Amino acid sequence: MQVFRNKNPYYRTLIFISAARIALCVLPIFVLCFLLWRIGSENYLETVGFTMMILGMVLAYAALSRRYRILLSGHNGERALFKIIKHIKWSGDCAVFTNLPVIYRKSRSEIDMLLIGERGIVIIEVKNHSGAIIGSGNDDFWLQRKKFREGYGAVRGAEKKMINPLIQLRRQRGIIKSLLREHGFDVWVENALFFSNPNVRLKLNLSKNNRAFSDKSDLVRFINDMKPEKPLTKRECKAIIGAIREMSAG
Repeated sequence: MQVFRNKNPYYRTLIFISAARIALCVLPIFVLCFLLWRIGSENYLETVGFTMMILGMVLAYAALSRRYRILLSGHNGERALFKIIKHIKWSGDCAVFTNLPVIYRKSRSEIDMLLIGERGIVIIEVKNHSGAIIGSGNDDFWLQRKKFREGYGAVRGAEKKMINPLIQLRRQRGIIKSLLREHGFDVWVENALFFSNPNVRLKLNLSKNNRAFSDKSDLVRFINDMKPEKPLTKRECKAIIGAIREMSAG
């Protein structure tokens, strides 16, 4: 199996934010020490200025930490998805693309994983959400419900909406099918949604054409048991893999 692993476009941002968070942990200490040393100064504006500087650093750290957690969650999800490659038992000419950027006319997206082989083509989108995920295939939004333990054994719940990830999957599927048609291929494309966080519970009402997995072994079994009505020939596989590589390079 050929593996074409593209870099996560947010990886550099993740590294930068990580370094910025470390700096914002250290700098306030130096500023505070300098402020204490100058505490006897008669310059009131100087004291206020240093105090506001420390407050600004604390607020910046909080904002960066929130962004860092979001990017890190996505990065961890992609790492978990990448680990399933060694369990895929497809034979013949097959390939895996990760973090694949795709563009068709005004539609742009990035596919977490694209599998191409004689058994067919599969798009996999990964999410690293935790808690209970509630929704159906036709909903615009799904509900994420989480519980937190507080002091004295109290449990607090929180809910927030998330855009139905199947909408993104359908758009990606449409882009891939359109791009392949331009290269003379009219093939069926499967899609699957993978929730990689071990603390997730899926409460989804989906049709048989919309698949969501929270267990890695179930996702691997789905991929390995695929039996399309019209398998791809070796020649088609090579041509499609070459076309996707060309699209990716372009």
